[in-house]
Amino acid sequence: MHVIGRTAEAGTLMPILLPAAHLVLVPFLLKNFSYWGIRLISVGLALNLLVMVLNGGLMPVNAQTVDAIGRHDVKDLTVGEPIPGTKNVLLNAGDIRMPELSDTIILPLPKPFTKAISAGDVLVATGAFLALIEIGFRRSGATHTFAQDPESPFDV
Repeated sequence: MHVIGRTAEAGTLMPILLPAAHLVLVPFLLKNFSYWGIRLISVGLALNLLVMVLNGGLMPVNAQTVDAIGRHDVKDLTVGEPIPGTKNVLLNAGDIRMPELSDTIILPLPKPFTKAISAGDVLVATGAFLALIEIGFRRSGATHTFAQDPESPFDV
């Protein structure tokens, strides 16, 4: 999808492929729903999917966010059109449906690594971290929590 985002067909293909990519994950998420991390990932992906579908299939961003990231000059972009090389569409702030779920959180990384993420992305990242921890405990045979283990160094 990253390659398609850089082509002329991005405007027609990306609004279909990006939500479809989220839906492809549903069987995996359902199969592993016993992990709390997977549950967080599911909620995060659902929030991202919701805001994308409500805004035409791509993740909406406003001009202020584009300026903060600094990879594109807003003057060179067209409102309502995909931003080249991204999963985003530039919309006026007042036109974004559910703006609190769009890419509005700016990660304070040095340029060119500055990035905008959504609340759904935060949940996905947190869920992935939690799922890795849970998988590690299940594979080690540990089926209890730290608090239940009288030998645990993590007891308070």
